[in-house]
Amino acid sequence: MQSLANSLYLLIARDFAPPEQRISNLRQRLEAIPRVIAQAKANLQHPPRVHTETAIEQTQGAINLVREGLAPLLNRAPQMKEELGPLQEKTAAALEDYKNWLPLEDYKNWLQNDLLPRSNGNFRLGAEKFRKKLHFALASDLSMEEIMKRAQDDLKQTQTAIYETALPLYKKYFPKADAATLADKHKVTAAALDKLAEQHPDDATVVDYAKKIVTEATDFVKSHNLVTVPNTPLDVIAMPEFKRGVAIAYCESPGPLDKTGKTFFAVSPTPKDWSKERQESFFREYNNYMIRDLTVHEAMPGHYLQLAHSNQSNR
Repeated sequence: MQSLANSLYLLIARDFAPPEQRISNLRQRLEAIPRVIAQAKANLQHPPRVHTETAIEQTQGAINLVREGLAPLLNRAPQMKEELGPLQEKTAAALEDYKNWLPLEDYKNWLQNDLLPRSNGNFRLGAEKFRKKLHFALASDLSMEEIMKRAQDDLKQTQTAIYETALPLYKKYFPKADAATLADKHKVTAAALDKLAEQHPDDATVVDYAKKIVTEATDFVKSHNLVTVPNTPLDVIAMPEFKRGVAIAYCESPGPLDKTGKTFFAVSPTPKDWSKERQESFFREYNNYMIRDLTVHEAMPGHYLQLAHSNQSNR
């Protein structure tokens, strides 16, 4: 479902061609969606339950995109907007005011009532297939066991480094802790992380907080002359609803031939149907400190900078 919705979203989000050309492409993609859904119904038999649950959650975001999210593009070409009328019949959807789009609603009901009860497949590949995948994914001749041994050794070193970093914080927050407690690496680390997690954004503040951190990170990179910062625009945006519920952020850069395209650093509020407890858990994990870490990874000096320089070199 996310790939279907994304095929529409990118035509709206990126101003890479005149509205008329993009709306023409939008029409073709909308016309094809019912056929894709019909094929999905035919192909999906026993998928892993977690995959179906994720599709159910993201489908409502896709519905909202079709109902409401196409307006920024369609409003730029009113005549073509009117000409989309015949598409209503072809897709059994009412695009006017983006209030009804039955194929997607039917698809959601089908996911919930038909596919979910039989979603008993296993997403695990099994040892033999995983070995083959690992070889090609890592381009390495190391065996699965050798890689695991290295990973476990690295994990121990990393856990020790995290403990040594967490210990001063733990002593600050829990000054009366005894020697035995201070020597407990897991307890000290978990308690320090739990304390830091108290400082976190929420749905209303997470995007603005990310914008603030991007500005701070950019100023730091420039003031310390770490690397040349290109002029490619970087927009911090709210993650489209149909992509929410999995990760909190992603970086989406323009292609190398798109000389004027923006990079999107998308940051996610939680899905609208999540409970308060689930929202709280999500933002305790993606707290203020984690968002700083994510910003360095995704935006500055992370993927935004990496891909912006790469695109300049490829032009």
